[in-house]
Amino acid sequence: MKEIIYVHDHKFINIDGIFYSEGKFTSSVFSRYDVFERKIYVISRKTENSESIKLNKIQNSNVYFYPVKGIGFSSVFGRFFFINLKIIIEQFNKSQTLIVRLPSFLGIFVLILNLFFQKKYFIELVGDPQEALITSKKKVGFLFKYFIYIFSAFNKFFVKKADGVIYVTQYDLQKRYPTKKLQTYASNVEVNIKPLNLSLDEYTLKNEKNIKVGLIGSFNNEYKGIDTALKAIHLLKQKDCIVQLHILGSGKLKDYYLEMAKELKIAGQIYFDGSLAGGEAVLKWLKDLDLYIQPSRTEGLPRALIEAMSVGLPAVATKVGGIPELLPDEFLVPSNNSLELAEKIKMLIHSQQLRYEQGKANYEKAKEYDSQILRERRMKFWSQAKTIVEKDFK
Repeated sequence: MKEIIYVHDHKFINIDGIFYSEGKFTSSVFSRYDVFERKIYVISRKTENSESIKLNKIQNSNVYFYPVKGIGFSSVFGRFFFINLKIIIEQFNKSQTLIVRLPSFLGIFVLILNLFFQKKYFIELVGDPQEALITSKKKVGFLFKYFIYIFSAFNKFFVKKADGVIYVTQYDLQKRYPTKKLQTYASNVEVNIKPLNLSLDEYTLKNEKNIKVGLIGSFNNEYKGIDTALKAIHLLKQKDCIVQLHILGSGKLKDYYLEMAKELKIAGQIYFDGSLAGGEAVLKWLKDLDLYIQPSRTEGLPRALIEAMSVGLPAVATKVGGIPELLPDEFLVPSNNSLELAEKIKMLIHSQQLRYEQGKANYEKAKEYDSQILRERRMKFWSQAKTIVEKDFK
């Protein structure tokens, strides 16, 4: 059996030839494919710098990076198209199997090429491709709607025909993007659930004059609904409910959100806390909050929300993607609805009993996503995938 190609749009950071990642892509992610006992050639995007000082070094000895040139869609598939095509085909010639994380433009492009190469391929579906594109622009014109339709159709086609698909949701994505062959579900979360003995006393507001609400997410685009959160904080202020919003992450829209906060006259209530390496550092940050919000416009099954639930935090989130699999309807709001978000936050702030009840329920729900359970499920899937590939190779 030859080597494996792994494809996703993720931007890895290249510092002196060593590759790093912010947040979700760690060495442990690539370790999931160790069962194949093969080299992994990663086709992705790269950047030479990062605002974050908390980077995860990719240390797997069997992982090799072959990033495409360019960052944006027009440069990757326009200006540098033929250079990138050569990079990808070189990896095809050395490999036997594809692992593609969708949604991603690079992923779909590689799968289109694979119609000619006919290699076995497996998909990790971590979100709804159509939803992701719709929410990427404030105004969606006719041509972009047509592009979304075509992109979504490609995703449905390749998921349906895949040799195996691992979904991050238990039900949601499976309904919209079904497959015919091997499948399972496992959130993209590696949370070690620690035993907690939660009590009502723990849900006293840490400081009634500085109530802390948190949100985790990249702000390179508007997917995470940070603008909706800012408007909700503004509405709460108008009702004499002063709340601090702490945002963990990095991205190019920071100045845009800071300017919005100034316009809403809440600049003194908004804190960008930078980025942290995953794991304990993030959990410690979460424990310092009074409640967590996830006002996303699109999601698969959000890691950050599950991490917040794992430490017993009450939470409010939007009714998108797989989030309804995590939270009861009482704590869900429509996307882009700052008024309802503000009302749910206020409801939790005003009731210690409700914070306790929801926090405890969230903790119990998070146990279903304990890393050991998910690890075993993934291991079974990738072991079965290896068998499929070996059978074909023989």
